[in-house]
Amino acid sequence: MTANPRLIPHSRWVAPTLAVADDGLPIVFSIQEAFNYHGYDAVGGVALGFRLLQRAVALLADEGELPERRGLTLFTAFPGMGARDVFELVSRVVTEGRFTLDVDFTHPGAQKGIAGSFYFEFGYRGRRVALAPAAGQPPEEFLAAGRASKRADATAETRRKWIEAKYRLANTLLGIDARDAIRVL
Repeated sequence: MTANPRLIPHSRWVAPTLAVADDGLPIVFSIQEAFNYHGYDAVGGVALGFRLLQRAVALLADEGELPERRGLTLFTAFPGMGARDVFELVSRVVTEGRFTLDVDFTHPGAQKGIAGSFYFEFGYRGRRVALAPAAGQPPEEFLAAGRASKRADATAETRRKWIEAKYRLANTLLGIDARDAIRVL
């Protein structure tokens, strides 16, 4: 596998896999597979989505159980396509209608994003857990770069800074465990 030179080396990726069950059989996904599925245009969102799923699975599954991937549900206020593609890859929540997006939903503990907010409520077998990135993540400079890049008058330099910010976020998330990256609301 060819490494993306903008990402930290694979050897430094913390917990790079996620296991779930598919009709009772274990299936393991890697962060690299998530990048392969989505691509690198929303690299920070892919890493965030992967860490969110890791945290949700750990909190929702019974001890020693691999949750059924098609049993997971998600309500979110975050419209990012990188994270959404990770959720789809691992659990098929989007195509199977177990994904609800409401960018107008607010929660006092969820940081506002470029659009919507960083609120993720996962469900499994009647249990629910609300999650968000660790406090202060992503940093305000990330959000400011993203907002600036979306303006009609965005320059090439503005767009370059946004790409750099997305890779910084991805590298931060790749280098830490889901418990450190994601908090329970």
